[in-house]
Amino acid sequence: MKPVSLFDLGVYTTEWIKDFYTQAGEWWGADPQAPGVHKTRVEIVERLCGGGSKKILELGAGTGVTAAALANAGHNVTAVELSRTRADLARHLAKIQRTGALSILEGDFYTMELNQRFDIVCCWETFGLGTDIDQRCLLKRIAGEWLKPNGSILMDVYSPIRPARDAGIERRLPPLKGVPGSVEMINRCHFDLLHGCWIDEWIPAAEPEKALAQAIRCYMPPDFLLLLEGTGLIMKRIEVDGLELDVKARAIATGGPLMDAWCYLVWLALDD
Repeated sequence: MKPVSLFDLGVYTTEWIKDFYTQAGEWWGADPQAPGVHKTRVEIVERLCGGGSKKILELGAGTGVTAAALANAGHNVTAVELSRTRADLARHLAKIQRTGALSILEGDFYTMELNQRFDIVCCWETFGLGTDIDQRCLLKRIAGEWLKPNGSILMDVYSPIRPARDAGIERRLPPLKGVPGSVEMINRCHFDLLHGCWIDEWIPAAEPEKALAQAIRCYMPPDFLLLLEGTGLIMKRIEVDGLELDVKARAIATGGPLMDAWCYLVWLALDD
C-alpha cells in the first residue's frame, strides 16, 4: 500500500504523520540528528530543571537516541513514538543497560493513556503536528494528566521566519553513508502563509512518485503565548541556543537569533 502523502490529500489532516515518519526511519536511519544534539538536550534538562535523577516523558521520541542519552545521565525515561520503524530502533537502545532507565511505548500521544505523572515532559522538534486545536489538546493533556505539580515542560516550537524565507529552495542530497535505506533525495521547502505551516517535501530522486511531505504548524513567540491560554500552563522561559528571549518586553526588536533559527525552546510549568 502506498504511503499517505500530505500533498496527495490536498488538505491538512494528521493521516500522513505515521507513514511519513515510518519512511523517515528508513531514509535517515537510527540517528538522523546532527552531532552533539543529544548531549545538548541533556544539558538543557539539567540546566533548566536542576540536577539529580528525574522521571521524564519524551513525546515523539523518534529512534530514541535522545531518550537513551537522558537515561545515560541517570534519568528514568519513558519514550513515546508513533512509527513502528522508529520505535523498533528505539527498543534496541532500551535493551542496553544504562545508569538510569529507558522504556519505549509505541503509540499516538494525542490519544494514548499513560496513567502516570512525570517531573519533566520533553517534546523535541515534534510540536506542531496537526491543527491549533490538536496543539491545545496536547498541552492540556500534558498539564492535566502527565505533569507533576512542580514539573516542567521542555518543548521545541517551530518559528515561521526561516521556512518562510527559504520557501521555494530546493536541495539535492546524496545518500547517507551507512544507512541501508537512504537514497539520493530532493528536498523542497514550502510555506503556507495563510495557515502558518512549513511544508517539508522529500522526493527520492530515482522514484519521484514516492515523494512524501511533513507539515508543521509554526508560531511566533507571542502567538504561542496566545495558544497557551486556557491550557493551565505558563511560560517560564523562551530561548534560542541558550539565549533568552524577552517576549514580554516592549522594546522594538528587528533582528536577533530568531532570524536564523528553525525553532526555539520553551520552558513551561503549571499555572498555580
